[in-house]
Amino acid sequence: MLQRKAWILWVGMLLITSEVSLLALQAPAKTDSVTIGNIYLNGNKKTLRSIILRELDFEEGETVSKADFERALVLDQQKLMNTRLFVTAEIVPLYMSDTDVEVLINMQERWYVFPVPIFRLADRNFTEWWVNQKRDFSRVNFGAQLYHMNLTGRNDRLSAKLQFGFTKQYALDYSVPYINKNQKLGMSFGISFATNKAVSYASNGHRLEFYDGEDVLRRTFSTGTAFTYRPSFYTKHTWNIGYSRISVADTVIDLNPNYLGNDQTLQEAFLLGYNFTIDKRDFVSYPLKGSVFRFDADQYGLGIFNDMNMLVTRISFAKFLDLGDKFYLANRADLYKNFGETIPYVRRAGFGYNPDFIRGYEKYVVESDFLLSHRTSFKYQVIEGVTNLNKRSIIPQFKTLPYAFYLKTFMDLGYSGDPLDNNENNFYNNKLIASFGLGLDIVTYYDFVMRLEFSVTEEGNTGFYFNFRSAL
Repeated sequence: MLQRKAWILWVGMLLITSEVSLLALQAPAKTDSVTIGNIYLNGNKKTLRSIILRELDFEEGETVSKADFERALVLDQQKLMNTRLFVTAEIVPLYMSDTDVEVLINMQERWYVFPVPIFRLADRNFTEWWVNQKRDFSRVNFGAQLYHMNLTGRNDRLSAKLQFGFTKQYALDYSVPYINKNQKLGMSFGISFATNKAVSYASNGHRLEFYDGEDVLRRTFSTGTAFTYRPSFYTKHTWNIGYSRISVADTVIDLNPNYLGNDQTLQEAFLLGYNFTIDKRDFVSYPLKGSVFRFDADQYGLGIFNDMNMLVTRISFAKFLDLGDKFYLANRADLYKNFGETIPYVRRAGFGYNPDFIRGYEKYVVESDFLLSHRTSFKYQVIEGVTNLNKRSIIPQFKTLPYAFYLKTFMDLGYSGDPLDNNENNFYNNKLIASFGLGLDIVTYYDFVMRLEFSVTEEGNTGFYFNFRSAL
């Protein structure tokens, strides 16, 4: 009898449990997803809506997890700033319910039109001009350049240059990031003509040697077009094709027969190039977090002219870490290799030319067909803020001045291969060079960066330098 009652009780409990389980399955679970409603834009007077929405990792009507949505708010805000279209950009979620959200994007557009007077040094850097060239003001370029950084609201950029002085140059460049409906294909075009009455033709002791003449010594014409493919937010492929024509006076060939290669006074060449980039930096102009990888391969000479046949490659990788409590660490490694059997001096590369340098060696050029370098900086953010300049300004883009100051220590290492022909006293080639030092970075709006650095080289040489671009 007892066993029968126990059996009936067990069957009853099983039925009750099954019913409860069924009800639990039918009951709506607490959601961890949200559906994106309207996306409102505020402040884009010039920039097209499609250009802004292209940078977002979500779209209207899409259902995403709350975790992914909250992560996208931070990353998409950084992507909008990296378009370099806005002084400020803020993405604000507007929750209508637990499952529905709308989005407000507040932006302050940059000032896009800059008629800029040109007054810049013709030399590699300020130290080259100040020390090696004895502060010679004849080595200054002057003129005017017009920039429009958002010509039609599509983040397309136009640049026109009229330059006189040490190097006379006339140039026109135009680029548009997207030319198709799904905004993945872009293109650019450029053309330039320049003349020089002074040229560097060799180096001695890793310092450039120049020849100045009364007449034009070098004429350079170049033109080219590039096509870009951006399949995702952080990845981009670029293919470019170009043509260049360089002619020099006989005097230059007398000084360096390999200036254009094989005693030539005229060099014509087509260029075919490819670039692959994965860029996950938080801010392109002065990154504090993220990474960037870049691979370049350029073939000079396609067999149409026999003036040159040269393959040039470069791989670079940089990593930026936020260590917390306003401390940051940055590292960058570069590998450069020129596979040409003969390298015309006009196509030279080395430490001292952008983008290759070792801090503390700014006075020198270490030219070679092979370069390997590593640069690292450990930084502390001393202060960051925004100053109101003039509340009554008729130009809203210049009412405020953002700023940040970073104290840093740094160490650089570099190695170069065999020296190029016609260079003498090459004591830094086939040798590891190194430096360390202290510095201050000043960062403000419109991607302006100033570096003030005190360096000590491996040989014990010291110096104080300043530059106008980020070191990494």
